[in-house]
Amino acid sequence: MNERSGALLRLKCQEVSRLLSSGQDETLPPADRARLRLHLVMCRACRTVSDQFDFIRRAMRQLDHERPPEGTPL
Repeated sequence: MNERSGALLRLKCQEVSRLLSSGQDETLPPADRARLRLHLVMCRACRTVSDQFDFIRRAMRQLDHERPPEGTPL
């Protein structure tokens, strides 16, 4: 791998955060998914952010399943 192709694979943490957020709403293109996975292997801080996104997504799904039927008094 030459220096230019290595630079294309590298992501900055800010870009990783954007991709993690976008990935919650849509399927990322294969190249972005690969670059994201590579970065997450190397960056503990971004893995933590990814884990937090996953936790929030699971919690929101759980809340959605526990929601009372429409019109039920609280």
